[in-house]
Amino acid sequence: MRIMALLFRNRSAAFVWVRETLGMTDGNLYQHAVQLEKAGFVRRHFAFTARGFQLRISITSEGDAAFRAYLAALKDYLVLDPASTNERTPRLRAG
Repeated sequence: MRIMALLFRNRSAAFVWVRETLGMTDGNLYQHAVQLEKAGFVRRHFAFTARGFQLRISITSEGDAAFRAYLAALKDYLVLDPASTNERTPRLRAG
């Protein structure tokens, strides 16, 4: 989820930056990226930079749509309870 949130915000990022930002190991991030790629949510690719080739991870249009749907569902799930005395306190919808 954190990988998708990071890519949703940044669209594309260097593997190393994602790893360091999320505090993951190379192997852990790689395995998660492979699973997300199999689902069609991200794409791993190499980009040429001044320092050489860089492994990058980008969100796909399918990944973007899936994450937007997740956010909409989460927003719909977290509603204000009309019986609550404090309107700023979200309550989980029953059911």
